[in-house]
Parts: sequence; structure tokens; C-alpha cells
Amino acid sequence: MPTTRFRFKSADRAQRLRRQRNAERDAETLARLRQHELSDRIRQQNSHNQYNPADQPVENAMDYDAPFPAHNDEAVDLADTIGSHEWVDLVEEPLDEIDLAMASERERHRHQARNFNWNALLNQLYPEYMKLKGATQNWAGPNCYNDFHRCTSTYQNKTRRSVDFIGIHGQARQTFTFCECTLDAVKLLQLGYIAASPVQPQTAFSLPLLIFHNHLWNRCHVGALPFMEALNQFLEPRSQRLYAKKGTHARPLRKPFSAAVDLFRQLEEKTDKLIFNVLKMSRQDKLAHNACPACFGPETLNSSEYSDLTRNKLIVCLDGNFQHRHQTKASRNDEQVRIPPTFLRPSAVDEASQEICASETLGMTDDQTDRCTESHKAADDKRNESTWKGCDDTGLMGCCCRHDAVLYFANIYKSGEKRHFPMAIIKKLLADIDPDRPVGFLYDIGCSLDKYIRRHGLLPQDQDRIKFGTSVFHAYVHNWTCQLDYHPRFNEGWGLSDGEGLERLWSGLSPLVSPLRYATRTHRLGAISHKAKHHNSRGIKQLGL
Repeated sequence: MPTTRFRFKSADRAQRLRRQRNAERDAETLARLRQHELSDRIRQQNSHNQYNPADQPVENAMDYDAPFPAHNDEAVDLADTIGSHEWVDLVEEPLDEIDLAMASERERHRHQARNFNWNALLNQLYPEYMKLKGATQNWAGPNCYNDFHRCTSTYQNKTRRSVDFIGIHGQARQTFTFCECTLDAVKLLQLGYIAASPVQPQTAFSLPLLIFHNHLWNRCHVGALPFMEALNQFLEPRSQRLYAKKGTHARPLRKPFSAAVDLFRQLEEKTDKLIFNVLKMSRQDKLAHNACPACFGPETLNSSEYSDLTRNKLIVCLDGNFQHRHQTKASRNDEQVRIPPTFLRPSAVDEASQEICASETLGMTDDQTDRCTESHKAADDKRNESTWKGCDDTGLMGCCCRHDAVLYFANIYKSGEKRHFPMAIIKKLLADIDPDRPVGFLYDIGCSLDKYIRRHGLLPQDQDRIKFGTSVFHAYVHNWTCQLDYHPRFNEGWGLSDGEGLERLWSGLSPLVSPLRYATRTHRLGAISHKAKHHNSRGIKQLGL
């Protein structure tokens, strides 16, 4: 049979490039394939010519002494396997650069489309969320499960779709009617449920369930997977099992529930932003609302009775933590990281780093390293990229007030405790408070940072109102001369502040270390910020005790 070649000119550019790149390899593969086919045909013809039925002796089928050919299985198999066929190893060819680039581009486009749909839905969902939150008393009233939807349009285009409703009292799969006059997620919210996907949601979780999970997570850091497994075991005997598609086992609900929790937390963040915008609060007022009203609220009426060293003085502490690392493979490169309000923007950290580099290039070299720097790992940080092998986010730099309220976090990316991280936080704090307010900073290596700032002329407009000290428990590592200058117990103006508030915070955040190493970068930052928000709200309630 003659070989017919077909030419297709409808290929796109990627296919043409792939064909051009792999033309030589494809030609060699085709030649080997045709050679194997030709060898098989020749072998079959030779074996057919050697076999002639007329040459075989006539045997009686009832003669049991004569062996049947079918009974001699081993001889037949051995004859067929020796020299009759050639073994060919099929090696899986690795994907080339074009295939990998196309797969990455498709994944990036899918993430961008999903983020766009979520952002578009959030703007439509939030006004309805605030209205229903007031009508249902934050879904604690008797009408929290009422249907608040009133469809008055004349749309004939209505669709019916199965939706899994999961609540705190039961779960069910019901056929629900959606209308074009209202977005599907808004329609579900009017029933008291948060959708798990922005477009055509198939799963929805009740607001009382999400509020209960929020309180539970703030106190015991339960993960989405164990929480949903426990919830399913509790709800299935009391309602029904939600079967997987074309299966008899229960469908997994971890990813839909995680998406619903993210949407619920974003709605709560927009509520805080709305309050700030309506009240036109300054940045210091926001710190008083979110962090500590005792430190950032109005000045006390008897402030004139205090000495000049302590009158209206703000005392904060700085510290780094390198347990909160993040594995690189846990996130994709095309992921758009959402920065919570508690964290500094990466641009602010880069600006502080560039300012330090610019001051060091002016010919001002560091003096000989002192004993404090040599005896402290944070000051004499020799860790490099090999130390953080497999990690992208390598730690946190934090700042809290004397009442242990979290003010700011700085995410440490592929480095150690460099100077620009505390510098970025210091600049942010000085910009957010009153320009004439004195500030004291307690830091493990406050002596080294103070000398560096003054030697390189950093923060020239604020040097008169800032003062540095060492944290109490770390101060004993420093030499005696340094302690006399920077120890809070040997100097006036520090009161009973010990500078160890962040050590207590790191202890409270320690249960998040293990699960957040393999979460996405957005979930890692969001979880730490959400826990810090709960930490601050609990501290505000305890200020008057």
C-alpha cells in the first residue's frame, strides 16, 4: 500500500515551533518504527513459508499416546520467544521547554481569571453582606436562615442547579433556582450562605458555621481538613452524606471550605476599612483601634505630672523570628500574593535597603566589630542561601508596643536578620505617629543598631526623639559598658518595659509554624495577620483589668 502524506496548514505558532524544533528527532523515531514494521513483515513471511500442513503426518485424534501440539506449551512458548520478536524499551520522553511554557501560561491565566472573578464578586457581595449583617444581628438572630431575596424581575432565563448546603446543624444537596437578576453568590448570601466559588457555585457554607470556625481557629488553630472531617462525621448521621461525583464515598470539602473562609475574612477586612474611611481616622487613630488605645489613644489628662523622660513617650520592641519559614514548592511562581494590612509592603523594605546601601557607598565604613556584635547571632548573621535551602520566606520581623500589641510585621525573604528590616519598621512607625512624639526602641542588638544609625547619618530628622535600648533578658549577653548605656534597668525613661513582648507573641504563634510552612504564601501571611488581630483584640479587652 503506498504511503500518503497529508499536510495540515492550520497549526498555530506553538505547534509549528514544536515541529520545527523536534523535526530531526521525529524523523529518527519514524525511521526506527518503519524498520521494525519491515522486520516483522519479513519474519512473518519466513515463518509462513517454513510451515506446510501437507508435510505433517496423519495422526489419530483418539490415539492418546500421540502428544497434541497444544499440550507442549513450554516448547511452543520457547520457540516463539527465541529470535521471533525484538524487545523494544518504551522510554517516556520528557516535556520540552515549549510544553512547559504553555502549561505554565495556562496555569497563570487560570489563576488570574479566578482572582479577577473573586475581586469582581467581592465588590458586589459586600453591600449585601453589610445589610444582612445588621438585619440578622450578625447571623445570631432568629431570622439568620430566612430568605431575604425578592425577585421582581421578568427574566425568563432561570436555571436550576444542584448545590451542597453545609451548615452547623446539617448538610443537604438541593436543587436550587438561580435568576439572572442576581449573582449566584449574592443569592446564596441572602439565604445565609457563603459561596465556595465565584462562578456557578456548587457548594455553600452557612455564616453561623464560618463564625464558629473563626472563633475556634483563633483559639486552637484547627486546620481546614480535620475540621471538615470532624464536621462530616458529626453531620452525616443527622442529615445525609454528600457523595462525590460518580462515587459512593463522601466528597472532599477542604478546598471549598478554605475558599469560603478566605472570602469571609476578606469581607471582615473590608468592614474595618469602611469604618476607617467613614470616620476619616488618621494613621495613629488606626493603630489605636487595631493595636493599643493605651499607647496610641489621646494623651492622659495628668500628663503634665510626668517627667520629660516619660511624658507621652512611646516604647516599642523589635525582634526577628526564623521559625516561620515557608517552603518554596508550596506555592506557584504565578501566584499573586495578597499583603495583609499588618505587614509592610515589600517596596517599603526595599526602600530601606536601598537607603542603607546608599549610605554605605559614601565611603563610611564600619568600625571594628565590637564584642556585642560578635556574641549575638542577630548582629553577626553569617547565614546564607544554603541555610534557607528550599525556602522562599525565611522568617518574620515584628514590632509590638509595651502592652504586647502587634503593630507591624515585615516578611523576611531569602535572607537573615538584616538591618533594613528593623529600619523599615522604624521608618513606618515614625511616619504613622505624631512628628514630635518621643519613641524608645528595645531590641536585642539595640546598641549596634543605634551606633550604626548615628554613624551613617540615617533618620537625621528623627534622631533627637528616638532612643535605643536592649531587651532585658538579652542584655546580659552584652558587655558591662554596653549594659550601662543601653540596659533598661540601668537607665531612666523605660519604666517596667522589658522589651520581650515579641517573645511572648512568638510563643503564641508557635502552633502555626508547622502548617504554614506548606501553605500558600497568601494563606501564610493572612493566617499570621488574622491571629495577630485576635491577639490585639484580646489584649484591648484586658487593658482595664
